[in-house]
Amino acid sequence: MLSGVAEARARGLRTIGLSGRKGGKLAPAVELAILVPSDDTQRIQESHIAIGHVLAELVEQALFPGRP
Repeated sequence: MLSGVAEARARGLRTIGLSGRKGGKLAPAVELAILVPSDDTQRIQESHIAIGHVLAELVEQALFPGRP
């Protein structure tokens, strides 16, 4: 995963990482680290699903303003 982040940054892309606990090696490698401060893997994964849905909604609103 870290090599993918490095390649994205080398190509001038913005990077966001979803992680748990303290973010591990991913957090300092991305521009925006969204961390779920838990040690419970199931909670982290459930939170990531919810965060993914919120991000998708925000992108959709930005691309298609005024759509219901």
